[in-house]
Amino acid sequence: MRKWAVRRLILLIALVLALPAAAQAPRQIRVAVEFRQASQQSRDAVQGSGGVIITEGGQARPQAGVGVESSQRRLQRSSGIFTLVQDGGESLMTVATQVPYQQAIFYRDYATGSGLLASGVSFQEVGTSLRVRASLLAGNQVRVRLTPRISYVATDGSGAIDFTVAATELVVPSGRPVVLGGATSDFHSVLREMLGLTRERAAGESTILLTATAQ
Repeated sequence: MRKWAVRRLILLIALVLALPAAAQAPRQIRVAVEFRQASQQSRDAVQGSGGVIITEGGQARPQAGVGVESSQRRLQRSSGIFTLVQDGGESLMTVATQVPYQQAIFYRDYATGSGLLASGVSFQEVGTSLRVRASLLAGNQVRVRLTPRISYVATDGSGAIDFTVAATELVVPSGRPVVLGGATSDFHSVLREMLGLTRERAAGESTILLTATAQ
């Protein structure tokens, strides 16, 4: 009887040790996306001035001067979003704010040839969203498929809403930041007036970084 109990105990231990890995709790993956934006604006202006001075003897003597103005502005902005994904699962996360903006719509009556211009206020979501699917691989690597989207109000004061979207699938080392993508812009203008010259230049760069870490 004791031999039968011992054999049964050994059989139970063997069954527990032979349980497949799928029966264990799935691991979690922390996926973080960081958006970095840097812009630089510079302005150089040379303005001339002139006049006439009448001396005591009644003679006219011209007078001229030059003014120089230079300014430089640099702006850096960083925002990030992260989410926890089950191994082999998918996640969607959105952080946004409702921003009002002016909207104009033109209605045309083709029968009479007249039209009507209607204006109003609409709202648009401005913020960051992240759709991600991740799975663990051998060698401490992570396969990630994600679509991050960031939107923001333009810094030039025009009220326009700019956005950046990137969709990709890649294999990254766990815990190591990887540059996902980015964009650059450059603007240069020269304004020549009668008594002066003004140069303005603006450059911007945005970078998207991805970090996937197995928990």
